Order: sequence, then structure tokens, then C-alpha cells
Amino acid sequence: MDKQYIPKFKGDMNTKYGRITGTFDFTEVNRAIAFMESKAGKSMADAIESKLKEQMRKSQGYINSSVRPRHRVMGQRVADSLAVEVGVSAAGEAQVRFGSDPMDGGGVEGSRGGKLALILENGIRSFPYPFTFKSIKNSPSWGSIGGGFINAKGGNNMNYKGFDGIGWLTKGFNEVLPKMEDAIIQKLKEDFA
Repeated sequence: MDKQYIPKFKGDMNTKYGRITGTFDFTEVNRAIAFMESKAGKSMADAIESKLKEQMRKSQGYINSSVRPRHRVMGQRVADSLAVEVGVSAAGEAQVRFGSDPMDGGGVEGSRGGKLALILENGIRSFPYPFTFKSIKNSPSWGSIGGGFINAKGGNNMNYKGFDGIGWLTKGFNEVLPKMEDAIIQKLKEDFA
């Protein structure tokens, strides 16, 4: 700590009464604390943002290498949507967020409306398709050549099989969390030492 921030002692020794009388001037200390309080939130947010951006690149690689070939387009869309946002809460606290953009909307959305980032995180359980396949009769406007059915499936094709998630967000959180404290301490030392 810089010497200018050490409280100044003013006092005298009174041998007649066997005591020392003195006061400490905390003006510079209070000034330094006020300055640090006004700037520390941003320093901490910057340190966290830096670590999250490093993790974002790792998470993108993890997503692209962990999805099955059948889901590679979904994986690429989620990996491309990852972002880190820095903001300030209503209480004036620094906030840092990491996830699939738009974060407030649950992440990137698929062409049929599903939240792809959540699907890759948690997987999707099997379910029966919510529609039935029907045969239709030939008519002059439909199917006069060919047999009178549309996309008819049966048996095992009536259920979506589902798949396990890859836990990309959980993995990223668990990897970056232990690094946060050291990053914050280092950044505060750089900014205020």
C-alpha cells in the first residue's frame, strides 16, 4: 500500500500524566476507500468478463466436438450464438452473463421454435409425434398418380427417440468458477496497488 494512504498520527507524550495523546487523520484513507468503492465493481466485472470470454471459446470447441453428426448444425448454431454480456443491475452492481444469445429469451431458437441451447444442455426425451398419419383418396387435384397416401409412417417411426444432452453450460460453469477468485484478486491488485 502506498504511504500516502497510511493514517497520519498527530500526538504528544505527556510524562506528567504518563500518557500519550494523539489523533489519526484518515482523510487520505477515506478518499482511497471511496475511490476503490466507485471503481472496484468495474474491475471485478472486467476480470470475470475476461475469464468468461476464455471459457466461451472453450465451450464453443466443446459443443462442436461433442454433438453427434446428426446434430452438428444445431451445435454450430449454439456455438456461434455464445456471448458474454457486462451490465449494471438496478442496485448499481456489476453483472456479467454468459450463455446463448439472446440470453433473456432462452438462447438461440431453432427453425421449429425449440431453444437449441437448452436442448443441447439437457437433451430431449422421447415423445410420440403429436399428429397422426392419414391415408387420403385420390382425387383430380391430389394424388391421381401414385397411391393415395402422404408421408405414411408406422411402428417405431411414430415416436421421436430423443437424445442425451451434452451439458455444455454446466461443464463451462464448473470449469470457470474456480478461476474467478484469482482473476478478481489479480485485477484488483493491478488496478489499486
